[in-house]
Amino acid sequence: MLKFWNSVAEELGAGRLVFLAVVVGHQKGSPGTARAQLMLTDSGESSGTIGGGIMEARLLDEARGALKNGSMKPVLRVLHHKTTDALETSGLICGGAQSLVTVVLDSESRMLVDGVVDRLRRGKSGSLLFSATGLTLEDEDLEQPSVSVANSGETWTARLGLLNRQRVLIVGCGHCGSALATQMVILGYDVIVIEQRTDLPSLSALPEGVCLLQQPFSEVGQGLDHVGLTFAVVMTPSYPDDVDALANLLPQAFPFIGVMGSPVKLKKIKDELQIRGFGESDWSRVTAPVGLPIESDTPAEIAVSIAAQILHETKRFGF
Repeated sequence: MLKFWNSVAEELGAGRLVFLAVVVGHQKGSPGTARAQLMLTDSGESSGTIGGGIMEARLLDEARGALKNGSMKPVLRVLHHKTTDALETSGLICGGAQSLVTVVLDSESRMLVDGVVDRLRRGKSGSLLFSATGLTLEDEDLEQPSVSVANSGETWTARLGLLNRQRVLIVGCGHCGSALATQMVILGYDVIVIEQRTDLPSLSALPEGVCLLQQPFSEVGQGLDHVGLTFAVVMTPSYPDDVDALANLLPQAFPFIGVMGSPVKLKKIKDELQIRGFGESDWSRVTAPVGLPIESDTPAEIAVSIAAQILHETKRFGF
């Protein structure tokens, strides 16, 4: 999201217009999911997607015309993916529908877009509010959905939260930790990796955008923002380190805590935690072993199994 809005800011800073489309709602079956974004500049450069296919091709054609006409106030529309004469259609026949806000931004929007970029760069929350009169940047209520639409005819509003609520903390950056970080970045998660070792080749393999904190495993989670939205996975090089990490994570409000290991290792971890005063109710919060049972062996396979489980649990929690 930061890269996308950086591009918008750069285009506006260069004096070019930007056509912006944001998906603010979707039904099952729609190729464009909420938070998807697409931009087109008057120089012909495009970035992002709102679902592809003939729908996107039609929208880009429309965008070229809108850019020729200059700035345009936000418009809310619902595209239906089916053949009908009564509703606005996307050209697709996959079923479902998606709500879309379109707008053409000019240099007057530069300050607002710079504010969006600043919050995204610092990982701070914020809410971009679209209405028929324009765009505003407001505080974000994390108790409310990240994306929402209130449609009352001409007084509609659509809200896009800037904070990525799909977040994962990976404790340990061996081959499995590095592979998991890569997989979660692909899935669009905000990824934090904690590793106390400094000489691992896998550290240099971490993809762009991962936040690497080199600190002791015994200090994991301390001072972390948005704990209640963050899924934690422990995969350190030894069971004592796993115990140290879990002992710090369990008192905090992480919605998901997983640990990698064999049955023998996991029993040892549980026993050590009991010695430290953690009971059955604490252990019941730990997913052990973490990952779906797909007979995974390699780091890449293990990463896929864990990522799939986190993705499923994220949907269940509604983040």
